[in-house]
Amino acid sequence: RPPNAFLLYRSDFLKRRTIPREVEKRQQNLSRIIGECWNTLSAEEKAVWREKAAAVTAAHQAKYPHYKF
Repeated sequence: RPPNAFLLYRSDFLKRRTIPREVEKRQQNLSRIIGECWNTLSAEEKAVWREKAAAVTAAHQAKYPHYKF
């Protein structure tokens, strides 16, 4: 299943090590923090992630044309 805009944002957030592992390791807390950051993004910033999600979804549909979810 292709990731949505928030999941792409969360993945990028973790890859950039915005929150060092020494500060927080629990995924539950990281997801909460990242969710709060997502909610503070402007509509323009969220649109960037929605466009990325649309591209990933289109690529997924091209690769798996009969996939249903």
